[in-house]
Amino acid sequence: MECNASIAGFAGEMLSTGFNVVGFNWISSPAATELESIVMDWLGKLLILPTSFLFSAGGGGVLQGTTCEAMLCTLTAARDQMLNKIGRENMGKLVVYGSDQTHFSLQKAAKIAGINPSNFRSLLTIKSAAFGLSPDSLRSAIQSNIKSGLIPLFYCATIGATSSNAVDPLGPLCDVAKDYNIWVHIDAAYAGSAFICLEFHYFLHGIDGANSFSLNAHKWFLTTLDCCYLWVKRPKCPNQITLNRS
Repeated sequence: MECNASIAGFAGEMLSTGFNVVGFNWISSPAATELESIVMDWLGKLLILPTSFLFSAGGGGVLQGTTCEAMLCTLTAARDQMLNKIGRENMGKLVVYGSDQTHFSLQKAAKIAGINPSNFRSLLTIKSAAFGLSPDSLRSAIQSNIKSGLIPLFYCATIGATSSNAVDPLGPLCDVAKDYNIWVHIDAAYAGSAFICLEFHYFLHGIDGANSFSLNAHKWFLTTLDCCYLWVKRPKCPNQITLNRS
């Protein structure tokens, strides 16, 4: 049986469990929060993320349990940000987009966040494009929804789908999302760890156009379950929704 763990991960798990730290925020545990901030910036630099995702440049990150939590956190922030502009009576018009390769956690997160299930869009991909989502498909779906009186809200790009290792073309897709003021979250849960290797970093071309990025350390980094890294460009949204713990 394969064991996705390591001695370092096991030791860290014992320490964190033994200290029993309540890491809700800085007030409840300043030491844990400061350490978390240092680790998030350290790993962000190792992955060569844009500085806009780092605490040192006004961004920031937080350790989550799973990718589903990261999706829900960012989707909720995007939802509230949009509703503050258009009014909460328009909640039923919000639309969430992903591809047919996107992890089912996105659909679960959308339901939990109160998105109308009929407003979830799973866009088709094709084998000849290595199952990456076509920017034209995203734009066409958005325009069709706008004509129907709906409001595009959130797009989840995938880097390394669990089933097919599909990678969405970030740059062109982020350009489309920018045209319609859509929050872009990058789900790199499965393959994101590979970006510590420079030869794979070209897959992140266009990440500057995204709002948030997450990967699971408990997949390739030999870390015990559960451990998901989530970075955002603006930890505090205009409505003061706080995505980090500082």
